[in-house]
Amino acid sequence: MSRGGPTTELVAEMVGSGRGGAARPAFEHGLEIPMAAKSRGEARTGDLVLVSVRGRSARVVKVFGPSRSPAVAMAGLLASEGMGHGFPRAVEREVAALEEGDPRQDPGRHDLTGQDVVTIDPLGAKDHDDAIAASLEGDAVRLWVHIADVAHYVADGGEIDREAWRRGCSVYVPGTVEPMLPARLSTDLCSLRPGADRRAVTVEMLVAPDGEVTDTRFYRSVIRSERRLTYPEVDAHLAGAPLGEAGMERTIAAAREAARRIRIQRTKRGALEIGAEEAVFELGEEAVQDVEREHQTESHKIVEDCMVAANEAVARYLIARGRPTLFRHHPDPDPLRIKRMYEQLATLGVATPPLPDRAMGPSELREAAREAGRAMGRHLAAERAKGHPGGDAMWALVLRSLMQAYYTPASVTHSGLASAAYLHFTSPIRRYPDLLVHRTLLDALGIGDPGPDREELEAAGVDSSEAERRAADIERRADRIMVALFLERQLLEHGFDRVFDGQVTGVIPGGAFIGFGTAFEGFMPVRELDEAELTLDATGVALERHSGKTVAKIGDVLPVRVISIDPLRGRTRLVRAESHTPAYMNRARARRKLSRGYRSP
Repeated sequence: MSRGGPTTELVAEMVGSGRGGAARPAFEHGLEIPMAAKSRGEARTGDLVLVSVRGRSARVVKVFGPSRSPAVAMAGLLASEGMGHGFPRAVEREVAALEEGDPRQDPGRHDLTGQDVVTIDPLGAKDHDDAIAASLEGDAVRLWVHIADVAHYVADGGEIDREAWRRGCSVYVPGTVEPMLPARLSTDLCSLRPGADRRAVTVEMLVAPDGEVTDTRFYRSVIRSERRLTYPEVDAHLAGAPLGEAGMERTIAAAREAARRIRIQRTKRGALEIGAEEAVFELGEEAVQDVEREHQTESHKIVEDCMVAANEAVARYLIARGRPTLFRHHPDPDPLRIKRMYEQLATLGVATPPLPDRAMGPSELREAAREAGRAMGRHLAAERAKGHPGGDAMWALVLRSLMQAYYTPASVTHSGLASAAYLHFTSPIRRYPDLLVHRTLLDALGIGDPGPDREELEAAGVDSSEAERRAADIERRADRIMVALFLERQLLEHGFDRVFDGQVTGVIPGGAFIGFGTAFEGFMPVRELDEAELTLDATGVALERHSGKTVAKIGDVLPVRVISIDPLRGRTRLVRAESHTPAYMNRARARRKLSRGYRSP
C-alpha cells in the first residue's frame, strides 16, 4: 500500500499497549489501525483521539480524553460528524463587531419592560428563544408570546447568516450543544435572559373562551423577563407551591387558562396526541450519574400550546397577505401505513375501532390516526394498572404510521396538529427556518429588510429539513451512548450477573430489541429466544415459529441479563436470565478493562 493518497481523519479509541497499541474506530465500523508509540503522542489506552490517516501512515492529532467520560464521549461524537470545531474566523469577526445598544432607543420598538414576563425552560437551558406574558381581559385572555429578535442582529447574506444556513439548526446532546449561532448571540444578545432588556418580536393574541384566537397583532418589542423558571418549578407551583412574586403567578395562571382553551380547540379539530417520553441524564465529570424518563407535564403543555398558537397566527397572517415563506408541512397519513398500523395494534391486543371498508379521505385518515392514539393511551393505562412497564415501543408504531414533517414554501398544512396553516416562528436562535419566517413577517409589516424570495425558500427548505434529520439522528445516537455508559458503570459497580425485567420493544428477523431498567435497551439474537428458526409474523410485530406459534412480540415481558456492551456505539447484547451463557466479564476483569476509560479528564 502506498504511503501517499488522500488524508482522512477519524475519531478512535486507543486500545492495547506497547507495540500492540492500536486506534479502533469509536463510532463506526472499521479495522483497528496499528499505532507506533511515536505516532500516539500523549494518548493513553482508553482515550478517545482524532487520528489522521494517509495510506499506511497514521498519527494522533488530538486527544479528547478518557472515553468513558460523558463530556469526552460527546465531544468525540460531534467531532466524528464534523462538528465541535467552533465558528469560522469571519463569523467571529462579524459577531465581535455587533453592537448591543439600548433596545428602548430603537425606533418603533414597543416598550413592554413593565410586563410580568416569564421564560419557562428545561433544566440547564442556556439559550432562551421565547417568553410569555398573559392577563385576563373580561372573559378572554390576552396572551403575548415574545420571541428573540435574531433578525435584528443577523443580517441576510452576512457571514453569520451563511453559517447559520449551513448548520440549519442547533444539535443538542447531553451536556453540550453544537449551536446554530455563536455563543455571544445564542446565550447573550438574543437570549431572553432574566433581568436584561432584550429585543423581541411579539405576537399578541386574544384567546376567547372557546379557544379561538382573535385580535392578533405583531410588532418588534423590548422586554425584560422577570425570572427564568424551569418546568419542574412551574409544575410545583401549579400543584400549590408559591413563587413569591404575585405578578409572575398571575401571568402563569392566565397563560395556563389560555393554553387550556387553545388545547381544547385543537383537540376538537382533530390534533393527534402522542404520549412518548425522553431520557434525561444527570452527568458527572467522570460518569453518567443517573438517567430518568421525562414525560410531558402541564408546564410543558402550557409552553407548547402558547407557541403553537403563535406559529399559527404568523402563518395565517402571511398567507392572508400572499407572502411566500417557509412552512412546516406535515402530510396527511398514507392509507397503507394506517391500515398496517391497525393490523399491528390488533396483533398486540390493542382494541381500535374498525376502519371503513373503502378508500378514506384525508380527514378520515387523520381521525384514524387520532383514534389509534386514543386506543393506545387506554391500552397502556390498563397495562400500567397491572404493573406492566413500557409504552414507548407501542407509541412508536403510531408514529411510524405517520408521514415525516418537513420545511417547504409549497404546502401550509400540518396533519398532526390538524392545522390549516402552520410554520416555525418561535425558535430563531436554534432553527434557521424560524429566522427566515421572522424576516418575512417583518418585511410584511413594513418594519424590516426585504424577506427571502421563493427560490431562496425552496433551497432553505431542503437544506433545513436535511439538517434537522441529521441532528435528530445524532441526538438519538448520543442518548444511546449515554444510556450504555450508565449501564456499563452500573454493572461495573453492582455486578454483571444482574437480572433485569425486560420488555420487547421491536423485532427483526435476527432477533428482538428489549427495553429494561429505567431507559436501557439491548438486542437479543434469535438463537437466545428459541432453538427453532424464527420469522417475522405478517404484521412485523412478532417473531414466530414456522408452526405459527408466537415466541416474542412487542410488549412481551421477559427477564434478561447483559452479555456485552459497546458503549460508544450505544449497543448492548442480551441473553435470557436463565441462559447458561457466561456474563460478558467478571468484576475484576471489568475493572481492569474500564479503569483507564474512566480516568478523570
